[in-house]
Amino acid sequence: MAVNATRIAVAALVLLGAAACGIPVTGVPVPVTVVPQAPVTSTATVAVPAPVYVQPPVSEAGVVIAYYDAINRRDFATAWSLGGSRIAGAGGFAKYANGFAATAWDTLTVTDVRGSTVYVVLSAAQTDGTTRTFSGTYTVSGGVIAGSHMTRTG
Repeated sequence: MAVNATRIAVAALVLLGAAACGIPVTGVPVPVTVVPQAPVTSTATVAVPAPVYVQPPVSEAGVVIAYYDAINRRDFATAWSLGGSRIAGAGGFAKYANGFAATAWDTLTVTDVRGSTVYVVLSAAQTDGTTRTFSGTYTVSGGVIAGSHMTRTG
């Protein structure tokens, strides 16, 4: 009986030693105590940057295309602000807008861009069914048309 008690005591010591060393012992449950950690909180205030909207750069050709798009939509105020005011000549906005009364639709073809100069061919369909064609250049500066030189070709 003493031999059995010794064997049990030795086995218990081996198991305790293994558990103390962190060696897992298969088939022997080992009680584990888990100490919960306090949650980490922060009271720091983080400033959220204000959104910055950057207007994408518009190409010189894009300005001239936008100008004729505004004219085709009959949005003469936008066309005026895109440079119509600089190329209209005397007479002001009303005369400028009325100058498109006989134009049904403009078809613009950009043929070349060299620096700030945009080379175009313009086909202007008139309300009476005829078409007028022009070719020439637009000079763009600072995102608006600064000047033009157009010649009627047909």
